[in-house]
Amino acid sequence: LFSNTTVVEPNFSPKVMAIAQNHFGNRTVLVTNLIYNKIGTEFASIDYILTLTRGINQNWSAFIENQGYNGKYYSDGIFRLGAAYLHKKNMQFDASFGTNIKNTPSVFYGGIGFTWRFIKNYKEVKMAKPNTQSKMDKKMEKKAEKNKRKDGVE
Repeated sequence: LFSNTTVVEPNFSPKVMAIAQNHFGNRTVLVTNLIYNKIGTEFASIDYILTLTRGINQNWSAFIENQGYNGKYYSDGIFRLGAAYLHKKNMQFDASFGTNIKNTPSVFYGGIGFTWRFIKNYKEVKMAKPNTQSKMDKKMEKKAEKNKRKDGVE
């Protein structure tokens, strides 16, 4: 049933990944990861991760995720469900559980996590709704109008 052959994976192999993030409204995000893993080896695989996250309120979010592996030696699909709690601006706790599709082996697991973001140089980016202006934009426009020459010369 099993071969006596020893399989040795290389110590180093490249990985390429493309990541896309799509916002649906102001509380739902879909993240797509496409991965070409272990390039140039006999263990190469094309994988993906699809994550749908929904903000419940200012501190809580929930997610559902599907991860797929498609290679010569291993193929499987994993489904995860979890939630995260934003404790402080730079600290987050999360918990999740998941299971795979195959039963060779069948896997059911859970996990808890903690994330700390180093925010020394972090600057928040805010996007304005279409056809609206921020207070700063209005202020700058008013200042430009005030400093405009009265004789109409630009």
